[in-house]
Amino acid sequence: MKKIIWLILIFFTTNGISLAQATKVKAIKLEAYKRIDEPARDEVSGIVKSRKYEDTYWVHGDSGTKDHIYAINVDGEIKSKEKNYKGAEIKGARNEDWEDIANGDEGTLILADFGNNCHCRENLKILIIEEPEPDADEAKVLEEYLIRYPKRDGVLSLLIEDNYNAEAIFMKNGKIYIITKNESGGEAKLFLLADPSSEKVNILQETSSFKFRGQVTAADISYDESQLVVLTYNAIWLFDLNEGEVFFKGNIYRQPIRGVEQVESITFFDDDLIITEENGDLYRLKISDIPVYSKN
Repeated sequence: MKKIIWLILIFFTTNGISLAQATKVKAIKLEAYKRIDEPARDEVSGIVKSRKYEDTYWVHGDSGTKDHIYAINVDGEIKSKEKNYKGAEIKGARNEDWEDIANGDEGTLILADFGNNCHCRENLKILIIEEPEPDADEAKVLEEYLIRYPKRDGVLSLLIEDNYNAEAIFMKNGKIYIITKNESGGEAKLFLLADPSSEKVNILQETSSFKFRGQVTAADISYDESQLVVLTYNAIWLFDLNEGEVFFKGNIYRQPIRGVEQVESITFFDDDLIITEENGDLYRLKISDIPVYSKN
């Protein structure tokens, strides 16, 4: 019997899995507490809490929706007092498939226009925009970065072209990171946009990968950059981060979820997380309630 227990412990250790991970965690049913007002709830694909304006969250839709971002409060109410509020139009940009939004440096926002369901787009891009006032009717593009995923080495590069689909973006230490959606299972990849330039097509750098056990639909980083949250259709993942650029190596937390259909955006809100459904439903989850998945 002792030998069997010892072998089990070796199995967990050599596979990088803690005993906490092996425990079955019950999925919780998310209950909507509010719904985003019109016109901001049109196929909601991204949300981020403003670091410039109090109780302000920026949301946007994905492909087929307007080239606008919208300012709401934590209850989903439009921030502008104008009765005919239509959001802030991103001047000079076209919403081909905006999939996420993040905070950038010095009062900017990052728009991820790299939705690629067909795995065939050649104009994947990231937009850096000036964060507008909550009742503004337009916002300006400061930089536009065309991006491309790296090619494989050797013979495989002739047979396989990795044109990934992604829906998650965040910035850490002033650097922009993208997590692939990973529709086919296996490990999602983390890419870095290093030394971006608007004068060329920027080749992304693969930095790490992680098996999320689901399709990644959004990500956000805490204000102090100590935690990263990643959303999939069936779970919320939380990662403790160090001061450097090593990801997925610290303590990991995971909460399976149910009762939702198409959750595609998430953001930090003080000690909570705000999750949005594509139809505009808002959910809230306490960070402290997310159970440990792995202690490292």
